[in-house]
Parts: sequence; C-alpha cells; structure tokens
Amino acid sequence: MKLDVTKHVVNDVELNLCNNNLSEEDFHSGIKCPSTPLQSIDLSRNSFKFIPPQIFSYTTLTSIDVSRNRLQGFPPEIKLLVNLEKLIAISNHLRLRQLPINELASLRNLKLLDLRYNRKLKQAALDSLNEVIIPNNLQLEIQCTISSQEEDSAAKKLSACDRDATLLQSQLEPLSTPQLAKRLERTFGVLLDKETEQAYNRDYVMATLLECYKKHGPREIRKEKGIPVSKHRLDALMQELNAVNWPHTTRERPKIKAEHYMIIQKPGSGVEDSVRTKKETAKLIKYKKLFDLAVDTLAEVDPVFAERFTALAVTHNFVGSPHIDTLNVGPFYGLSLGEFSGGGRIAVECSPLLVAEIDTKGSFGKIDGRFPHWVTPYEGERFSLIYYVTSGSVEPQTTAIFAPPPDVAQHWIPPSTFIP
Repeated sequence: MKLDVTKHVVNDVELNLCNNNLSEEDFHSGIKCPSTPLQSIDLSRNSFKFIPPQIFSYTTLTSIDVSRNRLQGFPPEIKLLVNLEKLIAISNHLRLRQLPINELASLRNLKLLDLRYNRKLKQAALDSLNEVIIPNNLQLEIQCTISSQEEDSAAKKLSACDRDATLLQSQLEPLSTPQLAKRLERTFGVLLDKETEQAYNRDYVMATLLECYKKHGPREIRKEKGIPVSKHRLDALMQELNAVNWPHTTRERPKIKAEHYMIIQKPGSGVEDSVRTKKETAKLIKYKKLFDLAVDTLAEVDPVFAERFTALAVTHNFVGSPHIDTLNVGPFYGLSLGEFSGGGRIAVECSPLLVAEIDTKGSFGKIDGRFPHWVTPYEGERFSLIYYVTSGSVEPQTTAIFAPPPDVAQHWIPPSTFIP
C-alpha cells in the first residue's frame, strides 16, 4: 500500500508528518503527494537521512521543519525554495561539507536558519555560514549551538550509561546549563553575573551548584509504594520475559545502561504505510503475547492509560542511567519484576531538594520521566516494563510522582510542583 501524504494536509497549505516513523524509503516514486501549493511542511521527529526530493517541487514553501532526524546535509535543490523563510533542522547530524552554502545564500527571503544541537557543526561552520550568507541576506538569523572539542569529549563521558547514579552530579547532569543556573538562583539564592563567561561555563556552574548542595546537606529521600499487581499476572509476565528471544542487534537505546533494551511500538502509533511502521508491526507480532499480557496488566490499574500509551520499553538489568525522557508528552507507568533485592526502585526528582524512590517491584508506579530519573542500585536479575507516550496532546509538567494505592492515599502528601 502506498503512503498517501494528502491525508496529512491541514487547511490546504500545511503538511504535518511529524513523528510518524517515516524515512526516505517511504517517499518512493509512486507516493501520492498533495497537489495544492503548500506553505509549510513538518517532517520533524522521523528517521530521514535526507530530505525527500518531492519536497523541492513545492516552491511556495515558506517553512520547513526537519528537526530530530538523521540528516547529514541539505541537497543543492534547496535553492529551488525561493520563498523559504524558515529552515529548522535542530538535532540532526549535519556536517559543514554537506551544507550547500552558496545555494543557501541564494535564498533571499530566508529569515531563520536554525541549526542548533548538530554536534558536528563547529565554530568554523558558523563562521563560513556567516561569511557567505549574511552579506547577501542581512535579515537572516543563523542559530547554531557551538561546542568545543573538550565539551564534546565531556559530553560523551557523561552519557547516561556512564554515570554513577549514586552521585549527585550524575543525577544533575541531565539538566541543561541554563536549568542548573536557574536552580542556583531559585534554590540557593546564588545569582551568576551574566556579563561573564563563567555564567555560561557548564563546569563552573555545576561546581558552584555542587558546592551549594554540599553546604545544604543531603537531599531528602521519600519512599513511595506502587500499585500492586496480582500474582497470576506477574507469574504470566515472568514466564514470557524469561523466554524472550532478545533482538540480535545493538541495544535500541544505546545511551542507557542495560543488558537488554527493547521497544515495542503500539499499533497505530505511526503512519500505516511507512517502512518503519511495517518493521515495527513485524516486531509486535513476534512479541505479541508479551505485549498483550503487558497491556492487560496495566488495564487492571489504569484502563485509560492502557489505551493511550504509544510504546512499551522492555528492559533486562537496567542500571542507574540518570536521564530525562525528552520525547515524552506525559507521565509513564513502570513495573519491575524478577529476583532482585537491595533497591531497583525508580528514583525521580520531585524538586531540587527532594527525590522520591518508588518501589515498582511487582507494582506499578506512575512517574513523569520529563524530570531527571534513574534506577537505584540492586542485586540480582531485574526486568522492567515502561509504558510511555510520545505523541498526542502534551500534558503539562506538574508533579514528578502521582498518588499511591488507595489504601494509603488518604495519608499521602503530594510533593510540591517541580521547579527546576
């Protein structure tokens, strides 16, 4: 079946294909494209390695968003989009040698070129772009996040899988430098001089914040209970988990430390005809019994969320890994199983001075993974199921944890709203 792009046109002028599991393979020669003169195209949060050539036939375009893909560059055909005002390509793999600078310079209507968080673009790239493009287009704003070689090296060392989750600095690393600076000001009353380079130096900001925590003392830890799951459900899940034939590929989330990590997409979470969705459907069929058991188990606790969640992460011996789930649009449910002891709780920041540890062994915990969170140390074998949502309406971030089982909820005091 061919992908019908026309079904994703809004108001005749906007094409929205955001977060639809698409790649360039889906834009084959037989694809059905809109015949109307489009003004805006959103291809963000997919798996494109290059911009599909069909896009360049829409010379009426004023805006393109290709953020969070796998692009390494733009083709020379970009010059055909003479009316383009915004080109947004945040978080790709762009390289200077694959940016057609002269062609970009020919786009005289371009007002925003957003290239932030492309780690391969260094200062030389920004200098080249400014030198060639700006003289021909004084209205253009080029946004580009520049990191030094030393910062790149540090970033690699501070991936979630490399962090010791018992250390405070590791727990703070998922936060951005501006968030760390804001925490210094709001929590400890330390205001950095924004006229100095130190105010933007991550190492300095982090060291200053850690010194404030040291003077304050350890953060408060509150222990939380999950919602118990019936024994027959747990036994059925354990039987399936012990029998899982884990994918013979690299782990699906390489920056997380786990012996095995597998994502099963829920049916309907992407475009039906895309190549990626077809692969995910085949994977779902392979692990259907486990997936169905997982859904039925959650439905006993929260039938509404069991319908809403878009993907299930299945992990084996997940370790530490303080991180933030940047793609989530709301809270997740977590359930852990296995023969482990001494910890294995999901820890999450409720506020700068408060961390909650939720016991999810044989129980469901509801946590907002858009706050820093990790797994506490444990001994033994631990499996976990994480039900999360990456599409649909965005739920505001309010509290990092939610009410425990009804039998103790009457004595439960929710943590204050999270303020980074």
